[in-house]
Amino acid sequence: MNVGYEIMYRLGITPWVHSEPPEPLVALIEGPRSLPPGDMLDIGCGTGQDAIYAARHNWSVTGLDVVPRALEQARRNARAAGVAARFLHGDISGGGRGELGANYTLLMDGGCLHGLTPAQLLRAAATLTDVAKSGAVLLMLAFAPGRRGPAPRGIDPARIPDLFPRWDLDFSRPATEIELRGPVRNASPSWHQLVRR
Repeated sequence: MNVGYEIMYRLGITPWVHSEPPEPLVALIEGPRSLPPGDMLDIGCGTGQDAIYAARHNWSVTGLDVVPRALEQARRNARAAGVAARFLHGDISGGGRGELGANYTLLMDGGCLHGLTPAQLLRAAATLTDVAKSGAVLLMLAFAPGRRGPAPRGIDPARIPDLFPRWDLDFSRPATEIELRGPVRNASPSWHQLVRR
């Protein structure tokens, strides 16, 4: 899948890039029950839009992605926005903390985890559990399961408690604000918010 994303970035086919932060992230950062600024991990950060948004609101942000081209653009975008954010090249499913560090209080996945194989997803979930502080929030966007060629395979919402046994599911809701086209138009994306025990 990494090669596929590298090719798509090279061709400029990046339908996941967005100009505005997603509403559930805004609620966590600016809403009436917002989290106090702390350390945020943006998983599959791409060109850094969500990381930059959080950094503008006094979060200390680390973005992680497997595509060097995306990370180069994320660093340029952060400089242009006048914010400090750390962008690392790495694979969340590689196992272990690596350079990530620990004690994150907010973890954002705007569509990385749902593209992993079952074994990769288990490793990624273990890493996220390891780097998250007790009480941390994980916000995850995931397609419903399905075969879509090279597109993300999705995550069965019923499997989330088994994938994240040390987390409590706060809510799952359809991501009706996201309009999908082409082979993913029926992917039924949902937001899932979990809290680390």
